[in-house]
Amino acid sequence: MEFMEYSDLEPGAALPLNIGILNMPNEDYHASAGIGNSGLGLVARSPAHYNYAPAKDSTRAMVIGSAIHCSLLEPEKFAEEYLLLRDVKDRRASAYKEAVKAHGNGDFVLTAGESDQVKGMQDSVYAQQHAKALLETDGTREVAIYTKDKETGVIVKIKIDILTASGRIIDLKKTTDSRPEAFSKSIFNYRYHVQAAFYSDVYEWATGEKLATYGILCVEQEIPNAAMLYVIDDEALAMGRALYRKALNTYAKCMESKEWPAYSDKPQIISLPPWGLKQNEAELATGVESNE
Repeated sequence: MEFMEYSDLEPGAALPLNIGILNMPNEDYHASAGIGNSGLGLVARSPAHYNYAPAKDSTRAMVIGSAIHCSLLEPEKFAEEYLLLRDVKDRRASAYKEAVKAHGNGDFVLTAGESDQVKGMQDSVYAQQHAKALLETDGTREVAIYTKDKETGVIVKIKIDILTASGRIIDLKKTTDSRPEAFSKSIFNYRYHVQAAFYSDVYEWATGEKLATYGILCVEQEIPNAAMLYVIDDEALAMGRALYRKALNTYAKCMESKEWPAYSDKPQIISLPPWGLKQNEAELATGVESNE
C-alpha cells in the first residue's frame, strides 16, 4: 500500500482513496467524510442516532486515553511531544498553567498523577516480552484508509493502530480484565467482532489483498497491566460481518433518501427482562409470614 503524510494534503482537498494516510489527527479523522466503525455502531441503534449525534467535546479521560495510546504505539513520538510534570499534582497550579502556555497545548501536558498512570502503563506493557514484540513489530502506526464499499459505493474509513509489513492489523484496546472469559464479554459489549470484520474487509477493498490476521492486543488498565493477544474466531467474525453489512446498507439507503428515522412509531408489546421475571417469581414463592 502507498502511504502519504496528512500534512502533505492540500487544505480542504478531498481525502484520497486507497492510500494510507499517516499522522492524521483523530479530530480530523472523525470529522471527515465517510462512515467508520463508530458511526456504524450508531446506525445500528438507529439512523437518527448517527445523523443527529452531537459533537463530543474532548474530556480529560479522552486526553489521557490518547496519551496512553501514543505512549504504547509511538513511544518516541510520546517522549518528544508530551511534557510530564512529575512534581505538579493539580492542573490549577500555576506551574501547570505556565507549562501549558509554554508548550502551547494542554492536551500534551500531564500532571504527576496523569504522568504516573501513562508512564506506568507504558513501562509495564513494554516489560512484557510478548507485548513488547507486538508493539515493536515492523510496520506503520496510526494509518487512516478511505475507500468505497464494494456493494453500495459509499465512502468508508478506518484508522489502524498498527499495520504490519506482513499485512496484519494489531488493534490496541484498554480493558479491566484480559482473561478470555472476561474479554469475550468486552468483545460482545463493545462490538469488537464487528470492528474486526469491517476493518478486514475495508483493507481488502482498498488494497485488493486479503488481510493476514486481525489481532487485538488488550491491556489491563490497572497494575500489572497484563496484556493478551486475541484473534477473533470465524464464527464471531461472520456475525460481525453480517451486523456491519446491515448497518452499512441502512446508512447507504438513508444517504440516498435523506431520511434518518429513529425507532419504530408502532406500538409494541413489552415485558419484563428474563431476570426480572425470575426475581418476581422468587418473591411470590417466598410467601408472607404471619405475625399471629
